[in-house]
Amino acid sequence: MNLKNFLNFKKSLIGIILFAIIISVISFFDIALALGLIMIVTLTLITVFIISRAGVKSKTLLLLILITFVVHLGVVLLIHYTNFQPFSGGQGDYQLYDATGKIIAERVHRGNFSITGPGLYTGHLYPVIIGYIYALTVPEMFVGQLLDVWLAVLSVILVYLIVLEIGCSKKQAFFTGLIVCFYPSYLFFGSLLLKDTLIIPLVLGALFLTLKLVNNFSWRNFIIFYIILLTELHFRFYVGYAVLIAFISCWFLLSKFNLKKKFIYGIIMVVLLGFLPQFLGQGYYGVNNFYEFLSPKTITSYRQDAYIPSSVRFPAITIEIQGNNASATPEMAESQETLMRRLLENIFPSIREERSKYGATVQVETEINKPLNFLINVSKSFVFVILGPFPWQIQKYSQIFVLFEIIPWYFLLFFIIRGAVVSFRRNRTALPLLVFSIMLFGVLALFVPNFGITTRIRMPALIALCCLTPLGFGKLKFSLFSNLDKYLDKYII
Repeated sequence: MNLKNFLNFKKSLIGIILFAIIISVISFFDIALALGLIMIVTLTLITVFIISRAGVKSKTLLLLILITFVVHLGVVLLIHYTNFQPFSGGQGDYQLYDATGKIIAERVHRGNFSITGPGLYTGHLYPVIIGYIYALTVPEMFVGQLLDVWLAVLSVILVYLIVLEIGCSKKQAFFTGLIVCFYPSYLFFGSLLLKDTLIIPLVLGALFLTLKLVNNFSWRNFIIFYIILLTELHFRFYVGYAVLIAFISCWFLLSKFNLKKKFIYGIIMVVLLGFLPQFLGQGYYGVNNFYEFLSPKTITSYRQDAYIPSSVRFPAITIEIQGNNASATPEMAESQETLMRRLLENIFPSIREERSKYGATVQVETEINKPLNFLINVSKSFVFVILGPFPWQIQKYSQIFVLFEIIPWYFLLFFIIRGAVVSFRRNRTALPLLVFSIMLFGVLALFVPNFGITTRIRMPALIALCCLTPLGFGKLKFSLFSNLDKYLDKYII
């Protein structure tokens, strides 16, 4: 072992010892925090190791990872210890996922690995993932929230790689990653026990692979893309369809293959991709879903009823699980599971999806039988989805927080549009990001009239569009960033 390796080993050993001491102290006060920190630090280190082995070695990326980890960890701690819930009143899908996860964790401790049964939420596998994390650590929502920190790190890494893939520099990728790191909706919703925290890195991973496949096709990357897209379709099918349409359309427009090879490969992939929704019972290319959700009755139901806020408010519910208690008997565990099943069956179905909202709604008339009026209404909704909620639509003091997102977004949108123009003038590499975002905005405009849900579900689209900002900034220089630029050039890059 040479001197350099010895010094690196010594630094690593000192770091491990210090981390172990810190975790030991924390465990005396909060065991969930201690176990959660061990989990996310381990996952982050594994992630850094994997991307390093893949050839992505950049000090700017490491700095971005560190900043994202600290910022999102801080927000999770703030929300957990202060119970910061200005929009939802402490109610939302995360209660449902948490309760289901506790049931699954309790079953795992008793040797029962079934993920179905009476009272269990089976809409998707996110609560199952949370349940197994609870089983490996402790059954507390806080642990699931801490997992969000690592998922945010994954998202920012993928943003960094996407920006590089569309032809920007490491410095530009770094600044774009910072924008996503401090994206207000992502900071808030990305610190709750919501499946969006898992969907965002999946979407960004699929978009990154779309760019890679268009620029330099390989069957290995296509197989990874195929698996990721299948997972997206499971968790939120219409987001998966947006990615699917973006991939197919951009493949035929942008692929670097010659015309014959592009057509042959394209046909093979189009046939294979059509089976993904069918694996999930949605029909070949989702024909069953399109038939169900594009009917006038369904569209009217979603726009006029499904997402209109209810005045019903339920008190917070706390459930204590004693799965890790050595004195807990099987009868005690069974009675706790029965209690949670009753809560799931009788209370949580009454809570409509997404109670965590800003409260503002876009109440536009759905006139399916009057195409012109309907088109005008959907066009208004499309504008609201991209630009809203507008300041004059804020109804409560708690909703003022949305201004911290909307005002910077208006500023960035100018550079995003400019970046899209630059991309079209060059080689249209960023087209998949635009197609995906427009498709997702269109779905939200057609079905969702609630700003709270919109600000949550549109996050992948806004993050994808943010990747265009470096192209929009171009060679513009701002004195505000000049010192930071010098620091990056001298010490990081």
